[in-house]
Amino acid sequence: MTADPHSIASSWLAAFASAVDAADIDALAELFTPDGWLRDLLVSTWDNRSLEGREKIHGFLSSTLAAAELNNIKLDDTDYLAPRTSFIAQLQSPDVESAFTFECAHGHGQGYVRLLPDGTGDHKAFTVMLMLSELHGHEESNTLILREDLTGVPGRNMQEEFADWVTQVERKPYVLVVGGAQTGLQLAARFKQMNISVLVIERNARPGDVWRKRYPSLTLHTPRRHHSLLYQSYPTNWPEYTGRDKLAGWLDQYAVSQDIVLWTNSTLKANPKYDPDTREWDVTVIRSGAEVKLRPAHIVLATGTLGAANIPDIHGQDIFRGSVLHSTVYDGPKPHVGKRVVVIGAGNSSIDICQDLVLSGAESVTMVQRSSTCVIGRDFISALLGQNWPEDVPMVVSDLRWASIPNGLQKKMSIASQDFMWESQRELHDKLRKGGVKLNMGPEGEGLFIMTLGRLGGFWQDKGGADLIADGRIKVKGGVSPDHFTETSVVFSDGSELPADVVIYATGYVQIKETNRALFGEEMMENTKPVYGLDEEGELRGSYRPSGHPGLWFATGDFFNSRFMSKILALQLKAIQLGLMEATS
Repeated sequence: MTADPHSIASSWLAAFASAVDAADIDALAELFTPDGWLRDLLVSTWDNRSLEGREKIHGFLSSTLAAAELNNIKLDDTDYLAPRTSFIAQLQSPDVESAFTFECAHGHGQGYVRLLPDGTGDHKAFTVMLMLSELHGHEESNTLILREDLTGVPGRNMQEEFADWVTQVERKPYVLVVGGAQTGLQLAARFKQMNISVLVIERNARPGDVWRKRYPSLTLHTPRRHHSLLYQSYPTNWPEYTGRDKLAGWLDQYAVSQDIVLWTNSTLKANPKYDPDTREWDVTVIRSGAEVKLRPAHIVLATGTLGAANIPDIHGQDIFRGSVLHSTVYDGPKPHVGKRVVVIGAGNSSIDICQDLVLSGAESVTMVQRSSTCVIGRDFISALLGQNWPEDVPMVVSDLRWASIPNGLQKKMSIASQDFMWESQRELHDKLRKGGVKLNMGPEGEGLFIMTLGRLGGFWQDKGGADLIADGRIKVKGGVSPDHFTETSVVFSDGSELPADVVIYATGYVQIKETNRALFGEEMMENTKPVYGLDEEGELRGSYRPSGHPGLWFATGDFFNSRFMSKILALQLKAIQLGLMEATS
């Protein structure tokens, strides 16, 4: 292990600062390993970029370094961010990692570097992240704004002043966030702390209802630290895996405790208009049946990365005597006790529902697996996430460290380690193969995590379903698709037939852009870029970055993405408000 990480990090950073001061692009590129990565979040451009290899890093810095105006580069010696020795398991190599700070053209910056020995006694950067963290003079507040204690101050009333502020926001929000679940609420909490006027609208009666309406046995598949909300950790006695109703209740109180201006029972009326001259939207919100006109500068769609249910159109469904439903409206096993159930699909929702039905007394349960699936044990995934989001490290530090590893690099390392992954899951996979499940490690061998960023489907985290498949209680019918219904059965593409009383489609969801196509109109949606999945550099497509249409933004991804990337989006919106960034596509 490396003896002196502080000396190694200091030496590299001094060379980095010297090359920046001299505008020596060749020297800068040489400070990276040949296959090193640079991730730049709003520092050199108003975009999120990831560059792999010295040649691409050199080309990027050649065209952007001067405008970035990097200066005052300093090692960060604060708790948890000071240089330390770590280990990149996929490379089987010890590394030194450290945070650093800097100033740039538009504000304060944070950096994070991982250094590897190059075989000559020197260390080179394997990854460097540069991130704009604050705008000059518009830094994020570290206390809950608009709630200062005015008790005993003559002539002032805290509750009245807060109510007046809420009224101002409701009359003229700078940002309208559509969707009041975990993503929309975290965005609003972040925007408010950066003095960005924001109104959230949610179609349901409560912000947690999007979860309350899911099946009763649902629990999140990641540990609590990973799915914590911005600014507000769960209590120390919170369960490791949060259940449906518990998460719903947490979202309810989060909106209140973060002073988020939220309209429930509210939807956006179709065909909002954008005025390029005023740079404002003309929108109508239908709030509890009444129409309210608003003119925000920005609309952020946080309606769920995956939106409306994807329901196959299978011939003969009208003559089927049984029940047909999508997993989105599955409300628990009770109506299906004693019945023959066929579940179409082999992802997270499917295995959860199959397991639920078997353990609650369905006569038979068959999972229809149309193509192979990536399956990893939940305990294995949780152990990895626990290493990256430990309980004793501040969330902001864990998020920074995780974000400093570009998604494209994560994908390459996952593909390189797929043999290890197959071996680590051998016992689990043997059970699944015994029951007839076809398995993969992703289209390119990239594994479950990258699949969640690329497609949000085709995988599941196992928490006991494999045992039920191995012993035959969950039957698996693989390699076929439903072709048509009869009155009492489902007939498949190979001509085989299954008697059924209930058919449940666990067939996924329509993507966020398609879900909102009817709301915004075909022409407007066609002018936006693809949303979600990874672009050629490994950054999220069309999310937390310009969408292709001015004033329209998409917010997607898991709890980490909305927690961390809320700052990236907030900085862009504030920069546009200040005239630092063009309000264009």
